[in-house]
Amino acid sequence: MVDEFEFFRKVRAYYCNVPFLIQFTYRMSHKVDKASAAHGTFSCRVNPHTQIVEYMLDLKSDPISRPFSEQSSFLFSNVYEEIPVQCIELRSYPILSLRYPVPIDYDWQAFIKNGAETAINQQSVQLLFKKWELIGKTGQAVDAKLKVERVLLNWQL
Repeated sequence: MVDEFEFFRKVRAYYCNVPFLIQFTYRMSHKVDKASAAHGTFSCRVNPHTQIVEYMLDLKSDPISRPFSEQSSFLFSNVYEEIPVQCIELRSYPILSLRYPVPIDYDWQAFIKNGAETAINQQSVQLLFKKWELIGKTGQAVDAKLKVERVLLNWQL
């Protein structure tokens, strides 16, 4: 059993800036996707007044760019707008809030890890990438068809 103050201290000490890697693809032209990666960290904050653990995310992708291309065939035509060089970047983004039960007579490390795996997985990052807008050459939002392939959390600290 761990008292609440010790839980607060240990979560802040052990789960601050835990690294992870996201491998994703984006559309270059018709049926051609380009692989890219994003590196990030997450940290846990504990609010003992509300008994909530909050997961905060920092993330920066490799540069993404695409030239203008137009594919035409007998049946259809595809136009892929130009994407100037840019990165997906999130700073102190709240990804999940969990209420922790008191008294803390359970495996609190497994509780924190399960929360992180729930918050930072392929489906949740895909939803996060859908919200992100890449900006085209003329300032309009461009759909690059971002697709998350893999998310790897690094628990070896």
